[in-house]
Amino acid sequence: MSQQAHESAPVAEPDHLLCDKLATACRILAREGHNDTVYGHVSARASSAGCFWLKGAGLGLEEIGPDDFLELDFDGNVLAGTRGRHLEYPIHGEIYRCRPDVAAVVHTHPMYATVFGAALAELRPLTHEGAFFVPPPIPKFTQTSDLIITAELGAAVAQVLGQHKAVFLVNHGIAVVGHSIEEACVTALLFDKACRAQLIAQAAGAVTWTSDAEALRKRAHIYTPQALQQIWSYHCRTLERARP
Repeated sequence: MSQQAHESAPVAEPDHLLCDKLATACRILAREGHNDTVYGHVSARASSAGCFWLKGAGLGLEEIGPDDFLELDFDGNVLAGTRGRHLEYPIHGEIYRCRPDVAAVVHTHPMYATVFGAALAELRPLTHEGAFFVPPPIPKFTQTSDLIITAELGAAVAQVLGQHKAVFLVNHGIAVVGHSIEEACVTALLFDKACRAQLIAQAAGAVTWTSDAEALRKRAHIYTPQALQQIWSYHCRTLERARP
């Protein structure tokens, strides 16, 4: 059974609200282990056709505010914003070009998911989080571990991602997508947690995991759209409580 993408494009939010929510997603990801100094970036499809908002370069995820985004077209031309442009904008532009259902993209280097991507093993549904992603198997992009700085490489990442929620960029990081900013953010958090759990389990010895049929039932029961929104809201509250 494959993970099916919605055929229709997501409903666009006003850009000022979108950038505010995107900044919140950046800060949540930073708190939950996705920060890597100034590396890594998050984007959301803009209200204008063929455009997206991308985190500005030179800042950590935890530093991002609503004014720290650039509006780009799918070819990477800067339409608005004053920050520097990340070199890896093609990851985002080419995924949006190939996946009209995707509203947001996360590319980060979380420790556990990045290490797991380099392991000679497949992610399995050992935990609830694992069941959110498999079956089918999560793909691995192996064409290069270097930066994705050309349209050709971005398109290759999008092709390997296919209709999945996530892809391992082997020896590099991850790319995760969602039908909303909230979904993409929460999916990235669950992905790293699933990888962490399996790495710990494998280090302890032989492991067992849920059958594909049961994993699909668990996914339907546990990770409903309402549940994903509740997880997002929890992290927003946690972020607010942490403010000085």
